[in-house]
Formats: sequence, C-alpha cells, structure tokens
Amino acid sequence: MSTSVGSQLVVVVVAVAVAVAVGACRDAKSVDADRSAALFDRVTIDTGGIHGLSGLALDERGAIWTVAERGQTAYRVELEATHVRAVERLAVVGLPPGEDMESAAVLPGGDLLVGTEGNARGLARLFRLRRDGERLQVIGEPITIDEADAGIAVGANHGAEAACAVGELVAVALETAGKDDGGRWAPLVVVDLATGARDGHRVRLRTATGKLSGLDCWRDGDVVRAVAIERHFEVTQLVTFELPAAGAAATDIPTSLLLDLGPALRGALNLEGIVRFPDGRLVAVVDNQYRTITGPDELLVFKPLPAPLPAP
Repeated sequence: MSTSVGSQLVVVVVAVAVAVAVGACRDAKSVDADRSAALFDRVTIDTGGIHGLSGLALDERGAIWTVAERGQTAYRVELEATHVRAVERLAVVGLPPGEDMESAAVLPGGDLLVGTEGNARGLARLFRLRRDGERLQVIGEPITIDEADAGIAVGANHGAEAACAVGELVAVALETAGKDDGGRWAPLVVVDLATGARDGHRVRLRTATGKLSGLDCWRDGDVVRAVAIERHFEVTQLVTFELPAAGAAATDIPTSLLLDLGPALRGALNLEGIVRFPDGRLVAVVDNQYRTITGPDELLVFKPLPAPLPAP
C-alpha cells in the first residue's frame, strides 16, 4: 500500500471516529436548560463520595432525609431556600445483606422507615431505623408486603420503591405495574402501624411505561393527600391523589397531573423521591447511579407552582 493511500485511509478513519463521537454527543440525554430553569433549581449535595440517592422524607424540624441505595448510609439535609446549610451522614446498620434502600418515611417520634428491594421474589420489606449516636440501627421486625397485600406478584428487585407516613398510617408503592380493562396501575398498600392491618389499592398510571418512584403524603383536614412521581426514562410526571383511609376496601385511585417534567428532563435525570414542605414547596432527589455515575448528587427545588396542589 502506498504512503498516500495509507494516509488517506487514516484520514477517513479519523473522520468517521469524530463523526461517531459527535453523533453520540448529540444523542446523549441532556436537560433542557431553559425549561428546567423555569421549573426548578438544581442543588448539589456533598455525599462524601457515596452515590445513588433515593427516597425523601421530611422530619418535624424541617430537615430532609434521603438514603443511598447501596451505600448503607442515610443523609439528613438542612435546606434553606436553594442553599444546603448542613449535611449529616449516618451509617445504616442491621439491614440484611443484599437489601437496597429505595424509599424513606419519617415516623412519629423521629424513627426512619426505609423501604427496600432485594433479589428474592415475592416479598418487599420496610425496616424501622432508630438513631444510635452517629448511626441508624434497625429495630424490631420489618413490615412485609407480599402478593396478597399488593394484589400483584412482587418480582425480584421490585420492592418498596416509594413510601410516606402520616401519623400511624404508612403508604407503600411497589416498583411494578399491573394492567386491566381500565389500563395500567401501580400497587399501593396502606399499612396501619397501630394494628398491623394492610390494604391494597390501585393507583391509575397516566403513561404507557411509567411506574411510581417517589411519594409524599400529608393531612389536609379530614383527608390525606399525596404527591407522587410517575417515571420511566423519558417519562417523568408529578401527580397528585387522595389516599384511602386505613381499613378502606380496595380502591381504584385516579390521579391529577401536577407537572409534566418530561420535556424539561428529557430522560437525563432519574427522580427517586419527592417531599412537600408545609408551605407547598416541592423538592425531589436525583438518583445519579445507573451503570455509571451520571451526574452530581443533587436535589431539585421546585419554584412556586402557579396554583396550590389540586385535589384529585
């Protein structure tokens, strides 16, 4: 082969490589800067090098709690507007091997309830954590959710993806979806901590692929309202609904669309928890660990909505 021909081939190879790289960059998922800036502020959290945050809960002193899925660590974050004032890291001890933490709820008295997923089929569990100095220790027996409770098979790695608590009432959404004549639905189990009773319901999903990945609830007069994340890659919607009372018969729960984040996030951010402050402000947590670390550990602090959270 002549030197000139070899040089031409090298140029062609380099040109193709550059074109592929440019194409990959263009195809890479990225947040729409203009749309996102109108909806929320991105606030970075110093996690000490542990990634993959999931679940959000608000304690009675106004601090946010979140957990690292596979990092055996919980974080207490003091947030002031869009500024992180303080972050406290606490080791989580006592979880069975192979249990990833997926959701969080604060219970009366300050204990943290974390929902998990594991490799075993047929069961999702929630563990009660109590502070012991600089760590959170598992206490008591876990709450178990099985097919009889949820009304659907609990698959491996499809555990207690979202949870919230109001007093002794705990709501748990599983990371799976069913389908019937009415469309797609997510299983939601309401647990009465005082009696141990649990009731399964169906939250109607709004999209063809989304599942519930975050949940918060609060009392509003005689009812308990909830805000949730329906998500699957490019799909990200914030929805609201009303929780059935403890002991209520199986209920089909319709949702109202609060905010469609798909056009702003464009599949680039994976939201795994949401919390509502008493003044109506919403904050979501980003899980940045999917195969690789996809970005900073961060919260999305939403700007005031044009209207209060709508009733379903």
